[in-house]
Amino acid sequence: MKLNARHGYLLLLVFALAVAPGVSAAAGSTDVALEPTGQTVTNGEAATFDVVVTNASGGVGAANISFSVANDTAAITQVAFSHEAAEVNTTYASDNSSAMLTGYGLDTNQTGHVVVATVTVEGNATSTAETMVTPEVNALGDEDGNDYSIGDERSAQLEITTSSSGGGGGSGDDGDDSDGGGDSGGGDGDTASTTVTNLSVATTDVETGESVEATATVLNDGDVTTNATVNLTVDGSIESTKTVTDLEPGNESTVVFLPAFQQAGTYNLSVGGESATITVAEPTTTSDPVTTETPTETESQAPGFGVLPALVSLVALIGAARLRAN
Repeated sequence: MKLNARHGYLLLLVFALAVAPGVSAAAGSTDVALEPTGQTVTNGEAATFDVVVTNASGGVGAANISFSVANDTAAITQVAFSHEAAEVNTTYASDNSSAMLTGYGLDTNQTGHVVVATVTVEGNATSTAETMVTPEVNALGDEDGNDYSIGDERSAQLEITTSSSGGGGGSGDDGDDSDGGGDSGGGDGDTASTTVTNLSVATTDVETGESVEATATVLNDGDVTTNATVNLTVDGSIESTKTVTDLEPGNESTVVFLPAFQQAGTYNLSVGGESATITVAEPTTTSDPVTTETPTETESQAPGFGVLPALVSLVALIGAARLRAN
């Protein structure tokens, strides 16, 4: 096909706009994970998972995240941001198998592990079942408007059990009303006991505004299936609480805490009788000397003109000349 002068002018204009320089900034790379990695609930009960940006650099200012469950044994009942936002929008599927959370104007911790949201899932099974709760990050930006590059998107497992109904067999006036999940019976001589061990912190030195990942192991060393409430204390005061439900005898479960510190100092973390010391320092800031250069005017660069205006002007002149020639 032969191009006339008008066609050539339009093509040159498109080319000039396409090659004009642009500015694109990246906030860095991070994974997004649901924590803890697994929880157990009875039918009709709910579990809440934290949505964690594992390697923030500049906080989180905007996010669009979808969530889904793998099957109909659970339903997503709530998704919400963990911090105030200028604008928030949530949508849910008609069967609550998926949900989407969108918002901007968030003000979060700046670096490291940052909890940005929570997703609450309710068990809906007639028998013991498992499902995966999966996040999908559609967009994630820091507080300056730069996009994060997303690596892994880590799911969490939810186990749903059914509590025994204790039907009418002639067991007399036994007053034991414990919810022995699943197959565990538990006679009068059985005991419920849990032990919290293996407190571990990801780091003992952080800056103000950063959070510390603290994990501990809950062991059911009793004879019956039981629930356990685990507290994280900071300098003797309860900072956060996690609940492990329907933990069977001999089994273990891991709980994850993400305390953040806003003031410099030394703090004592304690979980289940084990402790760790965290040192928090003010962030160190370094500033590079700023040098300014006065641009020199050349024959091809006049004051007030950049690359794009110069290209557009050139295209306009060529197009006008060709149109007059026709």
